[in-house]
Amino acid sequence: MTTYNATKAKFNALGEELRGVLIMFFAAFFFSLMGFFIKMLSAHHNTFEIVFFRNIVSFTILAGSMLFYKSNSKGGKPVLLVMRGVFGFSAMFCFFYSISVLPLAMASTFVKTAPIFTALFAGYILKEKAGTKVWTAIIIGFIGVLLILKPSQAIAPAGAIAGLCGGVIAAMAYTSVKGLANNYDARTIVLSFSVAGLVGSTIYFMSRLIMGDARYLSTDFIPVGVDIFYVVMVGLLASIAQWLMSVAYKYGRASVISTVSYVGLIFSTVFGYFAGDGWPGMISLFGICLVGLSGILVGMAKK
Repeated sequence: MTTYNATKAKFNALGEELRGVLIMFFAAFFFSLMGFFIKMLSAHHNTFEIVFFRNIVSFTILAGSMLFYKSNSKGGKPVLLVMRGVFGFSAMFCFFYSISVLPLAMASTFVKTAPIFTALFAGYILKEKAGTKVWTAIIIGFIGVLLILKPSQAIAPAGAIAGLCGGVIAAMAYTSVKGLANNYDARTIVLSFSVAGLVGSTIYFMSRLIMGDARYLSTDFIPVGVDIFYVVMVGLLASIAQWLMSVAYKYGRASVISTVSYVGLIFSTVFGYFAGDGWPGMISLFGICLVGLSGILVGMAKK
C-alpha cells in the first residue's frame, strides 16, 4: 500500500465530523497563509490590483475545473448568485485592504466578526430568536473589538473600518442568500466572486486610465519578479481554502465546523509576525481572543 493510500485509509477511518474538523483546520491554515502573501504583495500593489490578479488565478482554476468536471447544479437563482458575487467581492476588497494597512492578526480578527453580525441580522431580518447565549457572545465579541481598537494609537482608522465593513458585508451575504448552496455547487458560487472581482477591478482601472493615471498608462501595475509568485499563491490558496471549507461543512454540523475556523486567528498572528507585524500587545491579543471566543459561542449556541 502506497503512502497516499495508507493516509487515505486512515482519514476515511475517522468519524465524519472529525474529518470535517480536520478539513476546516487546513482551510483555516491556507486562508491565513493567503493573508501572508497578500501582505507581501501590498508593498508594491494596491488593493484593486491584488484583487484583480488574485481573481485571474482563481477564475482560471475554477473555470478549468468546471470544464473537466461538469456541475450538476440545478440553478434557478441568477439574481441571488449575482448578489453573492457582489457581496463576496466587496467583502474580499475590504479584507485585502485591511491586510495592507493593519497587522494581519487584527485584519483577520475584524473579518471574523461576521458571525456576530450574522446573528444580529438573522434576528432582525429573518426573525430568528437569539437566546441569552447568543447575546452574551455578541457582547463579548464587541468588547473584543473595542479592546483591539482602543489601545492601538497607531492603528489605521481606514483599515479598521474596512475590516469591520468586511465582517458586516460577509454577514449580509450569509443572511440574504442563505439557500444559494442548495441550487449551486461551491465552484459556481466561488466563481461568481471571481467574476465580480474582475469586473469591479477593471472598472477601477478604466476610471484611473480616463483620469490619466500614469501607472495604468504603462505596465507598472502588472506584477513582476517574486510578486508573480505571490499572486499565484494568493489565488491558489484562496481556491483551495474555499473548496476545503465547503467540503468541511458536508461532513459535520455547521455549529462545530464553523468554530474550528477560529484557529485561523492563531495562524494569522504567527504569519503576521513573519510578515513584519511583530506580536500584538497584550490588550490587543486579549481582544483577539475575545472575538474568537464570541464566534465559537455563537456557533455552539446555534446547535
